[in-house]
Amino acid sequence: MLRVIRNVDEAIKELKRIGVHEDAIKIMLPKLFHLNIKFKEMMPQDAIILKQEMLAAGGDAAIAEKALPPYTEKTDILLMGNKKQMVRVANKVKKQYDRLKKIGEEIEKIMENLEKRVEMKIGSKTFRFGEQTYIMSILNVTPDSFYNGGKYSTLENAVERAKQMEKEGADIIDVGGESTRPFSQPVDAEEEMKRVLPVIEEIKKEVKVPISIDTFKPEVAEKAIEKGADMVNDVKALRSEGMAEVIKEYDVPVCIMHMKGEPKNMQEKPYYEDVVEEIYEFLKQRIDFAVENGIDDNKIIIDPGIGFGKRTGEGIEDNCEIIARLMELKSLGKPLLIGISRKTFIGNIIKASVEERLEGSLGAEATAIANGADILRCHDVLETKRMARVVDEIVRKQ
Repeated sequence: MLRVIRNVDEAIKELKRIGVHEDAIKIMLPKLFHLNIKFKEMMPQDAIILKQEMLAAGGDAAIAEKALPPYTEKTDILLMGNKKQMVRVANKVKKQYDRLKKIGEEIEKIMENLEKRVEMKIGSKTFRFGEQTYIMSILNVTPDSFYNGGKYSTLENAVERAKQMEKEGADIIDVGGESTRPFSQPVDAEEEMKRVLPVIEEIKKEVKVPISIDTFKPEVAEKAIEKGADMVNDVKALRSEGMAEVIKEYDVPVCIMHMKGEPKNMQEKPYYEDVVEEIYEFLKQRIDFAVENGIDDNKIIIDPGIGFGKRTGEGIEDNCEIIARLMELKSLGKPLLIGISRKTFIGNIIKASVEERLEGSLGAEATAIANGADILRCHDVLETKRMARVVDEIVRKQ
């Protein structure tokens, strides 16, 4: 029979069941998991050396035909092998000249990131990513949110909803005062603060779960933190001038998200050669930017930005491809947040209005957990929490 081994814990359990000696288990573990690692635009001589090293280690590498003599053009390369083979090649090429040394270091880092378990304190709560899926509940205090628009725009309603979210199992409450739905119009910082600051201040007194401020404006983030927000959820990934300084000064966790353009224009003919590759490269650059600007490397969460400048509709569906390939983003070594709840692509697939997209959302979110998501940002807290508990039992605890 075919035996699918999904993770290290499962591998150890199976090898022990067979009766393999403990010392042999340590030797066999790195051979159990096949990996593919891609590098882009390599010099042909670098690619040929890498391919030779992979073959010598028992793996392989795919390069363009025109990288070989007499053409010698730059090429992408896809390394194919198990963990043991990747580690061996990384160690070999790290001893080579600078370009290959950097490739070796990158392979080594990817190997480490795939097994990395991140522990992060948000407010007074410690999150152990990898052990369970956490729920971030959406509390939009805007008159024009795409779902429940205006329902929680009064202080009393917002506080009651926050208390209900806590009872339903929310791990974080994400408060937003400006809609970022496609084609939405921006509001100024003063109006945004008028909406969110009283809500944050009041719910801080009423609930114990951490509060996130959903904003890309540094002045809003700063005032929200002062009123009690425990983290910042930034759809512009620290591209607003001054935001990185606020995060550094207050030393709070930040979620950085991929988005093409602005909410008002992000769905105007977005284009990708490879959507996941572009998201990966963008998030990698923004992580580097954050760390270079003094933000704690262990307080960064990443979000691929489902629905934010992604293609959806007949013939192409970026959002589904992102969810299917989430594990590629896990190689960045950061907790992964994903917001799928009731979005347009769900409606396009099941031909349903916003109010009728719960089942489709839960199906996509379950797949996201199986593929590496750590935090689900959602509207339907109770239903999503129950689903996540079941999926966690299947994919994390067996």
